[in-house]
Amino acid sequence: MRNISTAKLLIIIFISNIMESILAPYLIGFYINLPLAFLVFSLAIYNSNYNSNPLFAFLSGFYLDLISSSPFGINAGLFTMMSYVVNSYANTFKLFSYIQICVFFSMSSIFYIGFKNLFISLENFSYLVLFFSFIFNTFLFLLIAMIRYYFPSKAIKYD
Repeated sequence: MRNISTAKLLIIIFISNIMESILAPYLIGFYINLPLAFLVFSLAIYNSNYNSNPLFAFLSGFYLDLISSSPFGINAGLFTMMSYVVNSYANTFKLFSYIQICVFFSMSSIFYIGFKNLFISLENFSYLVLFFSFIFNTFLFLLIAMIRYYFPSKAIKYD
C-alpha cells in the first residue's frame, strides 16, 4: 500500500466497510470488534512514503461517515488524529520492532472502538469488548506480521 492513489484508497475503505459490516454480527458474539476501515486507513498512512495532509485524513473519515451511516465527524476526527500521530512519529516507528508496532495499532484500534462507542451507544459501552478486541487485534496483527516475515512469497509486493 505504498503510494496508493486516493481513488484506490477510497475503494478499499468502501470494501473494508462492507466486510466489517458482514463480520460484525459474528464477532460481537465473542465480544470482539474489528474496525477494518480504520485499520486499512491507518495502514495506508503508516506505509506511505510521504506525510499525508490532515485535510485528506479528514475527508477520508468524512467519506466513511457517509457510507457507514455513523454520525458525521466521528470517523473524520479519529482519522485526522491517527494521521497526526503516525506522521508525527514516523521516524520513531522505524526504531520499533514488529511487536511494538502491532501493539500500537491494536491500542489505536481500541481507542477508536471506545471513542466511537461513547458517542454512538453509551448504554452499551463494555470494557469486556475493549479487552477482548485488544487481545484479538494484537494476535491478528502479530499473525499478519509473522506471515510477512516468515513467508515473504505470501506477502504483498510493493512497487
